[in-house]
Amino acid sequence: MFVARYSTRGLFILFLSCKQPLKINTMETKPNYKEGFIQGNGIKLHYLDWGGSGQPLVLVHGLGDTPYIFNDLASHLNPYYRVIAYSRRGHCKSLAAGSKFDNTTLTLDLKLLLDGLNISNANLLGWSMGGNEITEFALRFPEGTNKLIYFESGYDFSEETFNTILKTIRVSPFPKKQDLNSLDVYRKWYHNFWFADIDWNPTLEANLLASTQILPNNSVVPIPNDSIFELVLRSAMNYRREYKQIHAPALVIYSNPFLYPPNGADEIINFYENLENEIIHPWRLRNMNRMETELKDVTIVEMPKGTHTSFIFLSRDLIIQSINSFLLKK
Repeated sequence: MFVARYSTRGLFILFLSCKQPLKINTMETKPNYKEGFIQGNGIKLHYLDWGGSGQPLVLVHGLGDTPYIFNDLASHLNPYYRVIAYSRRGHCKSLAAGSKFDNTTLTLDLKLLLDGLNISNANLLGWSMGGNEITEFALRFPEGTNKLIYFESGYDFSEETFNTILKTIRVSPFPKKQDLNSLDVYRKWYHNFWFADIDWNPTLEANLLASTQILPNNSVVPIPNDSIFELVLRSAMNYRREYKQIHAPALVIYSNPFLYPPNGADEIINFYENLENEIIHPWRLRNMNRMETELKDVTIVEMPKGTHTSFIFLSRDLIIQSINSFLLKK
């Protein structure tokens, strides 16, 4: 079923369907990007460039991921745009001096990337907490911002509700010591916790390999490590988004539900359903309403399949359709 609601502030589109997980494994397997580094401001910033024609589209990954997570999506977007993604500081191959992870610093990293690539104006896509950088960038550098895509990032993580979710969730987002004994063991934990509703695929494998360090005894150290992960998380939760001064058009893409149970136990399934219905869904609606009210030109889309992490695969075709409709519109 398709429902559309028009308003003076933009278009709200809601795709509704059943939430049964869809198993897929038909992803791009051959890398078709160039890899590079930009240096400055005490950081060596790693990026991938899929090339393509048209206006630049810069992708900002979320906490704990790498630019490789975008490979399948970027491979289908580069006929229309020059698609670039980079490793946020502390992630993947981006090396930074010191331990500053506040949003101003992260936003200046994005500016460094664009300046280093001689890009004066770009479309920006931020996934999850990457929505903080694109928000701040649009405020600080409006002349360098064309359009914004909040990619499952239409949430203000400084709200107490997000802290409540972190405190309430039964299963820790951090692997246990035994989960780090080998890459195979860690892969199983990572798949089960973050992407339990889809089959493993080459894009996830590339993202996993780019976010791990293998020690001589074959044990695994995640990148970022737990201390940096927590520091980035807390820094992101200290950033209050201010949308009212943003003039760039924005596309806001949501998934529903936010999480998928990491195991099949009835207790865990019931817990996740209650968490979604009682806490996360009302939080999502409040953020939707806030963005529709405060942003001057906004389109809001809810994808029919997938969660906060898996929707990029399960709703890929609709994501591409939504992005193209938004960015190619004159």
